[in-house]
Amino acid sequence: MTADAASAEIKVLVFDLDGTLVPTMEDYADHAAQLMEEAFGTPFVQARRSYFATSGLPFERQLRQLYPGQETDSVAERFEAWKDGYLSGIAISPAVANLLEGWRNEGLLVAISSNNLEVYVERLAQDWPVDCAFGYRAACEGDPGFAKGEAHFAALEKRFGISRSAFLFTGDSPNDAQIAAAAGVRFRALLTDAFCADDFEKAVSGTRTISSLAEIGGIFATVMANG
Repeated sequence: MTADAASAEIKVLVFDLDGTLVPTMEDYADHAAQLMEEAFGTPFVQARRSYFATSGLPFERQLRQLYPGQETDSVAERFEAWKDGYLSGIAISPAVANLLEGWRNEGLLVAISSNNLEVYVERLAQDWPVDCAFGYRAACEGDPGFAKGEAHFAALEKRFGISRSAFLFTGDSPNDAQIAAAAGVRFRALLTDAFCADDFEKAVSGTRTISSLAEIGGIFATVMANG
């Protein structure tokens, strides 16, 4: 049985947030690149490219990866302070909301798994047609933290009482593909201007891609047609 032949068993649709459900990544990249240029002297175009190359990680982790050994916390704090106001003006589009609501009406559960900060994810999704929304929480004393990947998938299994073998995760970055592969979760890569099919193939060989979220419905249509 191929991975798609098992699609009849899909019960939970899991979505990345930024770049997948809402078109925020270009603005994030612009602001992050500006901060990196100011703080570290990285030319704007190079900084922007580096932001996308490490996207899918919390910004604080992106900076630590890009600038090892340097003080990056203050830059991450400035980025998150800006994002707080920026996200207050972000809403899910009616088209995407209709898709999510339609899948829920078909009996599927819909979840968000994001490395955007937990407080932002919960605030954004509170009125959206989703069953739960998980964001990023940094590790601290007494708290191992909470991030997209194994921690989120395990929490979803516990929340819904459904094995991850029945999950389908959709994201827009090669890091999302790697996270899904590491956790043993089926994945679809949403193609955007940031990454092409070859980028996903290099990250995880055999990654299936879609050009729009509406194509996810075709998975179920194909299964029904084939009986």
